[in-house]
Formats: sequence, structure tokens, C-alpha cells
Amino acid sequence: MLGELVLCHPLYAPIFMLITGLILAFHGRKTIPLAIGLCAMALGYLYGGLFLASVSSDPVLLRWAPFAIAVLFTVLVLFLYRLAFFFAGVLIGLFLAGFLLPEASWMIIGLAALGTGAIVYVSRNFVFSVLTAVLGGALTATGAVNLSAWAGVYAGPIAYWFLFAAISLFGVFYQLKHGGK
Repeated sequence: MLGELVLCHPLYAPIFMLITGLILAFHGRKTIPLAIGLCAMALGYLYGGLFLASVSSDPVLLRWAPFAIAVLFTVLVLFLYRLAFFFAGVLIGLFLAGFLLPEASWMIIGLAALGTGAIVYVSRNFVFSVLTAVLGGALTATGAVNLSAWAGVYAGPIAYWFLFAAISLFGVFYQLKHGGK
């Protein structure tokens, strides 16, 4: 019935936050390309199908082409995802070299920009390790403090910040040590 509010158990949200936070803190860097790929695939399928439905009424095309569009869109997005880091580094390098070396030739500034682009591209795993570990630490600490409050155990701000810092630091070290590359 429309307008009816469906409530879930009050423990679901903190448990979800705790589990998601731990996954992000210790394996977050590996989940980002998967999440981006799945979102790209879903968007390619949905909007590819809508686009094809507006241009054609061929049932075979409308049945199979959205799958092909989804796969092509996923491949394109994952390629651009990697390329974006390089171009972001190039832009950072252009601005830094132009600011720090205003009298340098365009060749020097261009080489500095390409070097910065390469550094940013190579260090993207480190950046994602730190960002996902910090986000995972915040989610884990929030979920744990809410669960302890539900159980009647007071966990104040000091407990929250301690848990946040510990999970974040251990998450960064774990991801960097067990990162593979």
C-alpha cells in the first residue's frame, strides 16, 4: 500500500556499517574497480536499452544489444578510470610547474607535467588504500559505537576516535602490505 512506512530492525544499520567498514578498511582498494565496473555495466544496460528503444523497434536488437552496450560501456569506463589519474597528475604538474618555475620553458613545464602524471598514476593504489581505510575506519567506529549503545554500554567520543584511528591505521598498513603489486 502506498504511503506505508516500512521499518527495519534497529540493529541492521549499525551491523551493516560495521561489516561494510571492515571490508572497506582492509580490502577497499580492491573493491573500487569492481564497484565502478558494476555501476558502469548497469548504466550501460539501462540507458543503452532506453536509447535503443527510442531508435529501433527490432525485437532481436532490443533483446541483445543492451548487453553488448553494457560490456562496451564497462570497458570504456574502466579504461577512462585509469587514464583519469594520469591526466589529473598532468594538470597538477602543469599548475605546480607553472607556479614554481614561472620563467621555465614550456618544454620543462611539459616534462614536469608528464612526470607528475606518471607519479599520480603509479601512486593511485596508495591513495585509494588510505582513503578507503579512513572511510572504513569511520564506518566501523560508528557501527561499533551504535551497537554498544544498543547493548547498554557507553562508548564516548574517546572510544569512537580510538577505534576510528586504530582501524584506519591497521587498514592502511594491511592494504599496503597485502596489496599484491
